[in-house]
Amino acid sequence: MNNAIKMDWLSSAEGESLLHHFYVRSTNNRRFYGLLERPPVSSSIEEVSYKIFMAGKSGVGKTSVVSRLAGITKGSSSNSNGSATYLETNGIKRTTIFWPVKIWDKVVLFKLQFWDASENSIKKYSHILPMCKDKADAICSVFSFEDATSFSELPQMMNSMAAIQAKPASIVVGTRYKVWSTLPVSDAQVKEFEEKWKVKVIRIDTNKSVTRPEIFDCSYQLNWICSALWDRDQEFISKQVVQV
Repeated sequence: MNNAIKMDWLSSAEGESLLHHFYVRSTNNRRFYGLLERPPVSSSIEEVSYKIFMAGKSGVGKTSVVSRLAGITKGSSSNSNGSATYLETNGIKRTTIFWPVKIWDKVVLFKLQFWDASENSIKKYSHILPMCKDKADAICSVFSFEDATSFSELPQMMNSMAAIQAKPASIVVGTRYKVWSTLPVSDAQVKEFEEKWKVKVIRIDTNKSVTRPEIFDCSYQLNWICSALWDRDQEFISKQVVQV
């Protein structure tokens, strides 16, 4: 990853000044926006939109990952399309997350549209997987640190995604990570995987901090996702310039 995105920017005065647009003051919960809505930030802030397909075996926590990144907690009120209600995924569930980042000297608002479908739905309805893959900007492959099989299946998943003509960015998320614990999937295995596949594994810790706003419990992960998408676009632009 390059240094384009400032990973600690939200902790700065400029970053904190934008955070109030993403929260409901009375409840301190994240705001949810409808299909035609966006945070009331300055119109001078550029918005970029991306489609991300969540891939992985059943039970690894794909829906929980999206829930956490979206700031959905118990008692959160759902938005106009119901994306704050998380039950067993049936069909395709789409969740939109707005996330501001500082790229070099410019603030950019990322509109991340997560597409989540259950393994059962994909097997039952032949049109679901093609819909999820269609025009996807990134494939987020999810495994669980508590499920060695889900980790061993990653190479096969990533090889199948590499065949997609649009060449989406490759994002890998490991769920149920516990610091200083012995897990079926070890840090050494993950490091070897990262070096071989040239990809960052984003860990989702099982614990959340109760002493700071929840947005800081997912800022690192969201920044990495935005970075992968940004790098993918820059690589595409560079290739187009070379071809011209």
